[in-house]
Amino acid sequence: MLFLDCAVAATCQPFGLDRRAVEPKRAGGAAGGTRQREEHSARERGSTGIVSSGIRQLGPYRLTNLVYSGATTQLWKAVHDATGVTYALKMLVHRAAKDRSQIAYLKREYEFRRRVLDDNLINILEYRVEQGTPFLVIEWCPWPNMKSWIQEGLDCYRPIIRQMIFGATEAVAAMHRQKYVHRDIKPDNFLVSPQGQVKLIDFALAKKTGGLFSRFFGGAPKIQGTASYISPEQIRKKPLDGRADLYSLACTFFELTTGRPPFTGSSQSELLTKHLKAPPPSAETVNPEVSPQFSQLLIKALAKNPNDRFRSVPEFFGELHSVPIFKNDPTPAPAAVF
Repeated sequence: MLFLDCAVAATCQPFGLDRRAVEPKRAGGAAGGTRQREEHSARERGSTGIVSSGIRQLGPYRLTNLVYSGATTQLWKAVHDATGVTYALKMLVHRAAKDRSQIAYLKREYEFRRRVLDDNLINILEYRVEQGTPFLVIEWCPWPNMKSWIQEGLDCYRPIIRQMIFGATEAVAAMHRQKYVHRDIKPDNFLVSPQGQVKLIDFALAKKTGGLFSRFFGGAPKIQGTASYISPEQIRKKPLDGRADLYSLACTFFELTTGRPPFTGSSQSELLTKHLKAPPPSAETVNPEVSPQFSQLLIKALAKNPNDRFRSVPEFFGELHSVPIFKNDPTPAPAAVF
């Protein structure tokens, strides 16, 4: 597969997996960038999952390649024996297979995707348990995630960046139309084709908005999300609506156009404090090629108070249609109906 003459890193995986509460940087460096996980190679982690048991078949699915192995989940490429169709199996490793909270995350992803039907979201076909192993059957999508494109450098994906931004916005809006918030929008959770087509993944934190319970009893019992992209209201554990995802989407687009997230810190505490109190930076200041119009859109979407942002992702999308992303871009066509 060609990636606009840029080599995609061999470590790039098509699906994001373990994400729960925000986590601190494990050792050294800034806390900016992707949410830190205890990730090791498949070889190092294989002993905790299916590999050590010698299981290479789960029901009708024949496991062919271990794609990713994390603290609680593994992702396998698998083939359905009867149809020959390739799927991704996201399964709990042995020590998590009996953990009710981890099982609940898997079931939540499946139930969400069963209710919300949209081509911009990765498809989850079923949840099942075979040989004591809970797993999801997911459509196989071999595209790199947006974070991998960013790591390759802006020149690699600049020809398709507008399609990337529009596709990601459309995917988030699809969730919001059906009254769900994702709560973990970030570059890792968008798969992007060489042509700029986008699919949103990882729905374990997806939550229905506007319910009676959330209005009276507040938000999550603990901070959930990824520290570099989390909204102030998530940090404060307030009830959420689509504007929380909009904030995270603006963080994502800031990184997509500048190469770094809007806020970084030497610790998780410092990073979260910046989300709460630091003025949003200008993307144009970080990358002078970014247009002032696009930079101002991001600044508004990054407002600390949700009431100071766009009222919704569709409103943001409407404004997005009319501005150039970079200063030397041609004048955009008239806005399409969203």
